[in-house]
Amino acid sequence: MKFTRRRFLKASLIGASAAPRILAATGSPALVNGEIQVAVVGLHQQGKGHMRTYLKMPGTRLVALCDVDSTILAERAEECAKAGFKVATYRDYRKLLEDKSIDAVVIATPNHQHALQTIWALQAGKDVYCEKPLSHNVWEGRQVLAAERAHSKNVVFSGTQNRSSEDIQEAIAHVRSGALGKVLWARGLCYKLRESIGHFSAAHPVPATIDYDLWTGPADLVPPHRNSPRYGPVHYDWHWFWNYGGGDITNQGIHQVDVARWFLGESALPPSVMSFGGRYGLQDDAETPNTLVSVFNYERAPLIFEVRGLPQKSGLRAVDAYRGTRIGVVVHCEHGYLTVSESGTVVAYDHDHRKQNQWSKNTLGRHRANFVRALQSRTVSEARAEECHLSSALCHVANMSYCLGREVANSRLTEAIRGSALTQETHGRVLDHLKANAVDVDHVPSVMGPLLKVDPQGLRVSGEDREIDAAASRSPLFKRQGRDGFRIPALTA
Repeated sequence: MKFTRRRFLKASLIGASAAPRILAATGSPALVNGEIQVAVVGLHQQGKGHMRTYLKMPGTRLVALCDVDSTILAERAEECAKAGFKVATYRDYRKLLEDKSIDAVVIATPNHQHALQTIWALQAGKDVYCEKPLSHNVWEGRQVLAAERAHSKNVVFSGTQNRSSEDIQEAIAHVRSGALGKVLWARGLCYKLRESIGHFSAAHPVPATIDYDLWTGPADLVPPHRNSPRYGPVHYDWHWFWNYGGGDITNQGIHQVDVARWFLGESALPPSVMSFGGRYGLQDDAETPNTLVSVFNYERAPLIFEVRGLPQKSGLRAVDAYRGTRIGVVVHCEHGYLTVSESGTVVAYDHDHRKQNQWSKNTLGRHRANFVRALQSRTVSEARAEECHLSSALCHVANMSYCLGREVANSRLTEAIRGSALTQETHGRVLDHLKANAVDVDHVPSVMGPLLKVDPQGLRVSGEDREIDAAASRSPLFKRQGRDGFRIPALTA
């Protein structure tokens, strides 16, 4: 089911319905032999790494696994057995939550499950580590925060691991000391090669090993229209469909959006957002753009985010870099700039590109250990749910602008953004990049999204005219309440 502009303009909201509460919150974990009993939910990608971490993490014991794919579940359980751990296995997450011996759940399922599974875990008295993004839409994230407030004795820790980087923390302090003068803008980058996922004339059958109803959860129940040679018809490529993911801005980019917002010191959504881009050079079934520019108009300094999924030029596999950075952040200040790498190291330069400072302790690997420390202390110092919600919401409203946009000639797009030299410069580089990939930018249009006005707390997103205004409020990227059996509890307005 494609979330086209027409669908966004005509979308209607599903009525609110509270999900069943499973158990009452209990607060501090009841330790067994001094160890926190951990379950990992979703075992295909990140979940596999989490599982292996908690097989070895001091102070914890891995006691349960959950996945809707019985093949993957059996493989991971066998790996645990070989490591000397007998774990309980579940296909239905709701059954796992009934196990009172489990203290904490680590959620590494697809994006569209994150909010509901976090809320259900809190209602069941569990502590939670939830992978990024915190939500599939803005409203969902607000319900997670409401659940966190209602179950304040429990811990919610987010998978934005840059928050555990001492390098970034120290670099932010350096910027805020005034050493580089005023921050002028911040730019997040996701230049990451993404190849075609293929085109299929009909929906593909779901393997019998996967409980597709459970996998779909609160999303619309539709058959998969993809069949990756590597991942099959269900796993991973869901990132490129609006029903489940949000493209690379919510997949990889939320890490960089979060870091950029952190540097800017912004603790709310911006007054307005506008996106433009398209899916260029590929003929496949994916819905999300492989090239996207999103401009978040914070009053003190703008945040610009760029997605590029094409190579540096046709025939290559290497990707572009901006000031030496491919996946990372560039913070531009009056007296120099900083680059933040994907690994979390930071380098400061003057405007002649001479290195001035470097922070390279590389502490991102401590993030999961910091979660355990939060469980033990009952205090979250890094990766608070509120911060992950805000950064997730930035990605969602950026995608909303794109989805509510219309195709226009690039000359018209250039004219429309003439008021911002920074946005114009970004668009100029995008056009050069597309030309290098044999895209005829004089004849191939781009999607220009409307300027969306945003309530700082995410209570409302409004458009530039009556039609866009109505569609923004009905957008499933702003609010989607789920379906029978998988309704998001409406805990706040």
